[in-house]
Amino acid sequence: DRCNPAALFVGMTTVGAILNAVCVATTKYAAWIVLRALIGIMLAGVYPVGMKIASNEYPQGLGARLGVLVGALTLGTAFPWLVRGMQGEDGAGLPYKTTIGAVSAVAFSGAIAMWAVMVPRHRVVCKSSDQQEAPTSPQPNDHKSSHLASSGSDVFQQDEETTSNVDLEQQEKQQQQETQQQQLMGIQALQQILSDTQFCASAIGYFGHMWELYAFWTYAPALIKSHAEIYSGVILGNVALTSFATIAIGSLSCTVAGIWSLRAGRGILPCSAVVAEVALMISLVCCLVAPLYQRMSQGLFLFYLLVWGSAVVADSAQFSSLCAAYATPSLVGTALTLTTCVGFSITIVSIQILGTLLENGWDPGNALALLAIGPILGAGWSYKEWPLHRVLFSRCDA
Repeated sequence: DRCNPAALFVGMTTVGAILNAVCVATTKYAAWIVLRALIGIMLAGVYPVGMKIASNEYPQGLGARLGVLVGALTLGTAFPWLVRGMQGEDGAGLPYKTTIGAVSAVAFSGAIAMWAVMVPRHRVVCKSSDQQEAPTSPQPNDHKSSHLASSGSDVFQQDEETTSNVDLEQQEKQQQQETQQQQLMGIQALQQILSDTQFCASAIGYFGHMWELYAFWTYAPALIKSHAEIYSGVILGNVALTSFATIAIGSLSCTVAGIWSLRAGRGILPCSAVVAEVALMISLVCCLVAPLYQRMSQGLFLFYLLVWGSAVVADSAQFSSLCAAYATPSLVGTALTLTTCVGFSITIVSIQILGTLLENGWDPGNALALLAIGPILGAGWSYKEWPLHRVLFSRCDA
């Protein structure tokens, strides 16, 4: 909210890519802990800042734009599994350093792309605005024509001047209010952001989604591996490639969900709320079905994974769009960063809980069923604010 978001994105992405590449130079555990923590800090300037840029560029149809953005995030999350899968089942084909190097290279290319697209765009916008604001130099005969034109229109000029003065005063007041809001810090900014009940409903829905999302992405490979041990093989060749497909399918579903969000509400509810609630409910069913994975054939199991991988992330951009829409306009970046930080903190809890359960002998299906807690809370709170049945009944009536 206080600086150029594109420049912030480029800087933190570049530093993050460099720190990630440095990891190949050491095998010391303490060094890796420090490096990974620093990379996490750099990532805080990537995803929420990217949403801030999208909200600035596309105030209308933001859900569709963020759908593409989160789809890109999902594809990037799946990318290391693709590299890993290309190494063979045991990863013996290439050293682990290849995966780390490839990730850093792709991240750095993202920084270059942002710099190439947004910086020239920013310069063009600034140049055009400067030209509009620059006063035109008077021409030699301008005083004659203006004198003739003004001889019979003094009253109209006075009205126009009065109107323009009122408009200027209103613009100055609005700018002062925005400046005051931008200067809010700490508790004051938090109170301003949380004063909107619809923003709170969006944020809680997002938190429930985050309880499930990254824990699923983290432990879906364990579920795939356990199923492969039962049926002596994986339908896509190895666990890594199946994991890639499970995660990467979400990039397509995010884009489709974004397009659907342009018209899903039928003017009754926010379109993004309808899409997010439907995705959460599908994901909830997938969570509850997880303990039955051992009874699924390979084909059915793959279909189940693709459905879950599609639904688990399809609501992410829509909740972020709702948060941006109902946040205080001058604090959108702060609000998105706040919700993202809380959401990722929640993922730490769910990942650690499931990891502990798996280490203590829990079946992956039973452990992943606990992820249903998030969709239950998220969908319930969102449904309370935006009852989905109103849209469904209206479709039936139509």
